Amino acid sequence: MKSRPNVALIVETSVVYGRQILHGISRYMRARGGWSVFLDERELLAPPPDWLLDWDGDGVICRPTTPALAERLRARGLAVVDLNDRYGNLGAPRIRSDMRAIGRMAAEHLLERGFRHIAFCGFRGEVWSQERFLGVEAAVLGRGELHESFESPFEGLREHRWQEERDKIAEWLRGLPRPLGVVACNDVRGHHVLDACRVLGLAAPEEVAVIGVDNAETFCDLCDPPLSSVVPDAERVGFEAAALLDRLMAGDAPPDEDRLLSPIGVVTRQSTDIMAVDDPAIARAIHFIRREACSGIGVDDVLAALPVSRSALERGFRRHLGHSPHEEIRRVRLKRVQQLLRETDWPLERIAEAAGYEYPEYMMVQFKRELGKTPTEWRRGDSIPEIPIPPTR
Repeated sequence: MKSRPNVALIVETSVVYGRQILHGISRYMRARGGWSVFLDERELLAPPPDWLLDWDGDGVICRPTTPALAERLRARGLAVVDLNDRYGNLGAPRIRSDMRAIGRMAAEHLLERGFRHIAFCGFRGEVWSQERFLGVEAAVLGRGELHESFESPFEGLREHRWQEERDKIAEWLRGLPRPLGVVACNDVRGHHVLDACRVLGLAAPEEVAVIGVDNAETFCDLCDPPLSSVVPDAERVGFEAAALLDRLMAGDAPPDEDRLLSPIGVVTRQSTDIMAVDDPAIARAIHFIRREACSGIGVDDVLAALPVSRSALERGFRRHLGHSPHEEIRRVRLKRVQQLLRETDWPLERIAEAAGYEYPEYMMVQFKRELGKTPTEWRRGDSIPEIPIPPTR
């Protein structure tokens, strides 16, 4: 009987992102057969155990990889999948969340709510935070105004009193225009911003709307108001990492490039649950489209439902959202298509109908034009594949 591979999982258990990675790894193991696994409770930045480099093992999935550790693991000849997001590519096969896509998604969430003044609150010197900022920057370009960011050292929060950090963020917020949409690099940073708003007496989300990243549910719900958050696909990071490690331990050649995985979506809570539109008719029209777009409406249906002229509707949408009512209907439908592709196994004809398309072919053309892939290609590449569990023997 073939012995089980010995695998070390050096992944933090203290935060939701690491725990979701481990969920993905366990899902792969249940489907494809077990490994003999080392796992312990770990803090986010804790170094790996001292014995790792002398261990008679077969493979490692590692989050706290540093340049020095990567070099030493390579010298040991172990199969390694690197999940670090602090140093970039260190020469080992790597799977990670698409940080720029996360930043774009967060900024899009605020832009879609009519916010045109956008700011970013991050951590200085952190690659993952900087890449999320670049995603925000790309999303805002030509659609709003990106204001000066606030950054401070990630590890500095343990070196001085929290009130000092909060007061610095408050001073930054004091000088920015309102209504303001703030993208926080993660949920912890989102809490910092909301607490600074409380100190200043700024209403959230009416004056400052805040969105974080990671969707740490308990943490988000403890914020005041509860924090909206982008959901990275950390479970899929774990699943794909386990699949890749299996291939490496079997002798396959490592891939040449990092594997980037898109975020799942946004969980909207009270911190962004508002439309920053000062025209009541346009605000109602936006709400109507987002509620009814997938029932097959067109711009004529919007005009029939609301007391506004076509020219005023067009001008208002372009002023507040940067695009036409027709484009807004198209965007809402395509988002629904993405959601159904990810969450269901429905055929394309049923998805098209549920998203408000009369003809599936038209949906497929729009989808390919917008996302660069057919719906089938996107579904195959953006969801964790279902692996049949082998029968018990």
